[in-house]
Amino acid sequence: MKTTKLLMCAVALAAAFAATKAHGQNLTATLTGIVPGLTVKGTFNNGNFIQDYASGLMTFSSFTAFCVDPYQDLSYGQTLTYQVQNPSTLANSATIARLVGGYLASSQTDADAAAVQWAIWETTTEALASPSLVNGNVRITALANQSTATLANQYLANVNSFAHVNLTYLTNSTYQDVVTWCPVPEPASAGLAALSSLLLLRRRRA
Repeated sequence: MKTTKLLMCAVALAAAFAATKAHGQNLTATLTGIVPGLTVKGTFNNGNFIQDYASGLMTFSSFTAFCVDPYQDLSYGQTLTYQVQNPSTLANSATIARLVGGYLASSQTDADAAAVQWAIWETTTEALASPSLVNGNVRITALANQSTATLANQYLANVNSFAHVNLTYLTNSTYQDVVTWCPVPEPASAGLAALSSLLLLRRRRA
């Protein structure tokens, strides 16, 4: 009887977890690198501050992502806690989802990764109406990096032709916010699996 009650409890917990899946959940992740990490010189405030930025696909311990918040820092090897948010709360999330779709449909070269990252930064950060990585507040400034600017502008110009990808929006109050299209770990599900294993073990012993 006790085992039956415990199993019923586990089912109830599973239903509760499914009802609150993803949104508001905390996720711990470690940034392991940026691929390709092309060094691109640019600005986010109309040239008042110009810096080299590692540009490309961010690789975390359990997923890959693009940055949507260039004003915040994040270091290699840093472990932090993200909160899973509804993607609709991110400004221009539909455009970002299509830019990611364009990247996934491309050859996914180093140049594509860097260009899409800058196209996303343009989408989240630029105040001007017409998106462009060669003028405005957000732009690539170095002549050596103009091929990245040109490709990023192509992604922006063709954005409506790309497939819309389902995104997961991850935020942190201190460090860079990111978007991923990869399945992310669910601590609640992991806990439920552990509970189920414990119940089976108790049942076998009985």
